[in-house]
Amino acid sequence: MGKYKVSKGIYNLLYQGLLSGLFILPAIGFAQVKNVWALGDGEKVFRFDLEHPCKNGNFIWDGKTIHLKGLYNETLACQVIIETDTNGADGIEIAIDPPVNAATGKVIGGNTLKYGTAGSIEIYTEHYLHVRNPTKPNWFYGSPASAPKKMTGWIPDALIPVDAVSGLGGFPVDIEPLQNQGFWVDISLPRDQKKISPGIYNGIVQILQNGKFVKEIPLEITLLPYYLPDENQTNIWMYTGNIYAYYPELSHQQVDKMIKFEGHRHRIDIEGGFVANQSPFSNEIMNNYLPYLDGSAYTPANGYHGSGEGIGEKIFPIGMYGATVMGNTKECVQKQADLWVDWFTKKTPDVTYFWYITDEPAENKFPWIKERAEWVKSNFGTGKSLPIFTTTSYQKELSGAIDIWAGFDGVDLTILPDIRKKGGDHWFYNGNRPRYGALILEGTAVDLRVNSWILYKYGINAHFIWEGAQWQHNMQGPKAHLHQNMYENPLTFINEHLEFCNGDGILFYPGRMPFYPNEDRALNRIFPSIRLKNIRRGQQDACIMWMAQQKVGKERVISIIQKVVPKALSEVSMKDTVQWSEHGDDYDKIRDELLKLL
Repeated sequence: MGKYKVSKGIYNLLYQGLLSGLFILPAIGFAQVKNVWALGDGEKVFRFDLEHPCKNGNFIWDGKTIHLKGLYNETLACQVIIETDTNGADGIEIAIDPPVNAATGKVIGGNTLKYGTAGSIEIYTEHYLHVRNPTKPNWFYGSPASAPKKMTGWIPDALIPVDAVSGLGGFPVDIEPLQNQGFWVDISLPRDQKKISPGIYNGIVQILQNGKFVKEIPLEITLLPYYLPDENQTNIWMYTGNIYAYYPELSHQQVDKMIKFEGHRHRIDIEGGFVANQSPFSNEIMNNYLPYLDGSAYTPANGYHGSGEGIGEKIFPIGMYGATVMGNTKECVQKQADLWVDWFTKKTPDVTYFWYITDEPAENKFPWIKERAEWVKSNFGTGKSLPIFTTTSYQKELSGAIDIWAGFDGVDLTILPDIRKKGGDHWFYNGNRPRYGALILEGTAVDLRVNSWILYKYGINAHFIWEGAQWQHNMQGPKAHLHQNMYENPLTFINEHLEFCNGDGILFYPGRMPFYPNEDRALNRIFPSIRLKNIRRGQQDACIMWMAQQKVGKERVISIIQKVVPKALSEVSMKDTVQWSEHGDDYDKIRDELLKLL
């Protein structure tokens, strides 16, 4: 989705230039476009931040050329920032002259229009949200000391495909005076090592205004002779709720498939949809869902293209958020446990499955949890091995009842070994600075990247994100049952205790907006966000760490990543400042150091 888009005449000019091998364009001065520069995917450039520190140079930008480096099957990303003068600029588009290897003539990005296939290039317009009232400390950050440094202003997040409605992110784009407009570029590097050789590929990023070329930036991609694994080395799973009303022209199955595909391309397991997670055991439902667990759904034959082809989901919650799927009697719970365990043992024994018994339980819920856990564990059938999960940090009183914990305050590394000795596990949940990255809109871009680094460094098996498409307000808030205008209002979570929370629960954006027609992008698609892209970047980083580990051992890899993530989780007090770096360049430098180990 979000394929690059140019007019027919411009496309012909690009194509003829490629054929002739003489495609050289002069950089024509144009008063309205004051400046064009680039940076990587690990920063958020606010709309009016005209003196951003990366402007004159950064890890991928030397002031003249964009330099990217990656592996087969890796998706690279960069941002192109256009700065306007006092007149503003209308009719702006950007296009990519696909990178070519001078020795072989092979091209990255010129041979396909299918998302995620070998060498595809996608361009998005960055959409800005105006944050006036900062998110307050709660489960997002521990104290003012750990808050993001810049919490108000026009913050970029939603990424709008260029073939959306013009004026709403689709090309051409009008830019107001004296401001930045960011464009996001995704480049999916080839999967086929036989057809496209490693080496340096040179292309051009072109800026057009009203159909005329006004600026160009050289783009250099170094394709390294290694293949990024399709299988993730760290697990992130996310719930997405009912979004069917946004796509009235599509079936529920089509909507579920669409968001699952978008999550999988960003190396996340998406739960919800297909009623599988919120239904009592049904052989029919689970057999229909099986392709997502065994990976056959994520194949070109089923319309899927991108990283993770043929790789199934790793995590399956039974009874999402404590939905009543196991019944309310001992007999019913034990029967359901037997059915679930038997099915997973036979069909997908490598999937981590569990009963999501209840959500964020208060102390008065503990007796109920212990009673039902005893029903499971006293079962004489196979169901006695069904793990039990809840969203709270380790509670001694529930030891022996809960097998898998996930809490807001991260993981207590001192008790994790004992939990695992007893056959359990402890994950972390949502985001909470300074222990790990936050999900809120004001967080730095690397807030969502660093979490995979933390998973890898500390050997934590999963990160759970409560919601990725909370397009309808949370049920316990004063706006319950109302649909959100998330393109206009950054406030996305409200309850009686929390007045402001920006961006929580929204990592995907809708291509259709029937409830706010003025915001309808007229595309039956799911749109990504800068936060989602940084989750993907972190997941890919963790794969590179694993590859380097095969060469030099994990201890050596940890000594390298320690430079940017010295402390996290329970090593950090909630009153501390953030210990890990908040700058994308720092992570890019360490990634480059890891690539050299290969």
